[in-house]
Amino acid sequence: MNLHHYAASAGFALLAISTAMASSVTIYGRIDSGVVYNNYGGDTHKSSTVSMESGLNTASRIGIRGVEEINSDLSVQFRLENRFASDTGALKGGSKGDKIFEGCSYLGLTSKSLGEISMGRISGIVSGSGAYDLEFFMDSFGGGTYGTGLAPVKSSRIDNMITYRSPTIAGFQTTLQYSMKIDGNEEGNENTSAVNRFYAGGIRYNLNKLNVVAAYEETDWGKNTAATAKASTSKKVATLGGSYRFDPVTVYLQGQYFNGVNKLDGFSTAKNIKGFGIYGGTQFWFGLSSWQSMVYYRNYKVDTVNGINHHQASLIGVATKYLYRPSKSIDMYIGAGFSRWDGQNSTTKKFTKDHTINVFTGITKYF
Repeated sequence: MNLHHYAASAGFALLAISTAMASSVTIYGRIDSGVVYNNYGGDTHKSSTVSMESGLNTASRIGIRGVEEINSDLSVQFRLENRFASDTGALKGGSKGDKIFEGCSYLGLTSKSLGEISMGRISGIVSGSGAYDLEFFMDSFGGGTYGTGLAPVKSSRIDNMITYRSPTIAGFQTTLQYSMKIDGNEEGNENTSAVNRFYAGGIRYNLNKLNVVAAYEETDWGKNTAATAKASTSKKVATLGGSYRFDPVTVYLQGQYFNGVNKLDGFSTAKNIKGFGIYGGTQFWFGLSSWQSMVYYRNYKVDTVNGINHHQASLIGVATKYLYRPSKSIDMYIGAGFSRWDGQNSTTKKFTKDHTINVFTGITKYF
């Protein structure tokens, strides 16, 4: 009996190895840890801080991805990814801490001739994260860096998302997204007006060293969503930008229009925020190493929670970071940033003007 048992176990093991070889499953990730100094100034008084942080360069994560070919045209792929804090080991599990694969969790079908469709928890096309992100082509930091306001207006990782990405035709590639319910913890049925829903569409044009992107994202606030968690109108963000590589430097430029935003910069809650942003920067290459810089400017009007409408506000910020790469799997970095923004004290409701300077350094290991 034992002999038969061992023989059967060996057979199953060989079958599993054969299947794994055919399906190409990979474990991947990155660990990022560093130290940051923050010096605060302005109307909101804070003491300077020095702290260890995870994600100063890129978010720490561990994931599993795989692909299996059905035939010469079709393949099935999946990705499961969890974000965590390297300084504490704490998992980042969504708004209620109950998501193991908060980073992403989706299954997809790819046709070389027709395109790719995926379903699950997927990042928006202007999120600075994920396989379908377009911010990478418009921002030298790939969607912002450490510091208040040092990023464009972005979406995030979203539940119940269907994403379609077309094949590239004459340099053009289209991405479409729809989420039936952006957070699985919301009260209400999917694909109804009771819950928050998300729509997005983007086009990328690539010609050699030139990339041009146009994208639109919209969130329809659900009826069951708390008033403090939504704006008075649907959230709309239109983005136009791109990049061009003049060896050894890549130049980035991006413009945004937004409306229906309920929190931004120093406004933690608002009835509505409407305005525009302009961002530009460079990335100089020195072999594998690089020096990244961006300037961010926003100008907008805020309808506040205490009944003041069309309050004028703005943000200006600059950030820079040097990445030394002794190998393809290691980043050693040092960076700094400055930002000045308008805000509102959440307790007194008084308007504020604040600024901060940060300096940070650390290391990232990819695997």
